[in-house]
Amino acid sequence: MSYLGTQPNDVKKNTGLYTPSEILQLEKDGNWGGSLELIAEETVSGTPSSLDFINLENNPYDVYLVQMSNFIASAQTQVIFRFSNDNGTTFEAGASAYQFASQRMITNGGFAESRSTGTTYIGTDVYTNTSTSNLNGYFYLYNLLDSSKYSFLTQQLSAILGANGRTSFGGGVYPTAETINAFQILAGSSTWTSGTAKLYGVKQ
Repeated sequence: MSYLGTQPNDVKKNTGLYTPSEILQLEKDGNWGGSLELIAEETVSGTPSSLDFINLENNPYDVYLVQMSNFIASAQTQVIFRFSNDNGTTFEAGASAYQFASQRMITNGGFAESRSTGTTYIGTDVYTNTSTSNLNGYFYLYNLLDSSKYSFLTQQLSAILGANGRTSFGGGVYPTAETINAFQILAGSSTWTSGTAKLYGVKQ
């Protein structure tokens, strides 16, 4: 019978039936599917145009989660993402490198969308600006280290711009089957002035 846990430290027979307390303990120990492992934390220092996460192969996961907290840019700008296949030495920015679609909802009742079948980044439809913005949200990354599959990103972000709250949700794809071992969060055509991003691996 198979066990939950990593050999040689098998911790629980995989009977398929667990009590709530057993599940909570397995989650606490990081042995339950869906548990998160904190891999890295990056905080904006100075005024960089991006926050980069590299060397993903050192912590291989099928799925990654990134939490973004209190991001602020020096000027109104769109949050965008790019991938790298050389550990962040360069980031893919070809004219048709990515496809994405994103929907924006505004508290004043407005709706908008951004989309492209071929562009230099995975975009969102939420903007951040000065200290009143405080963009927050999360995104998931899929298949990055699998050289036989396309790499995907899904996102949900919220911010204040002017007097109105804005929420964006959507996703994108890097439609090239290759190993992606780094990614970056860019402040569009601007720079970041503050913010923290935490990268987690999602246990399967």
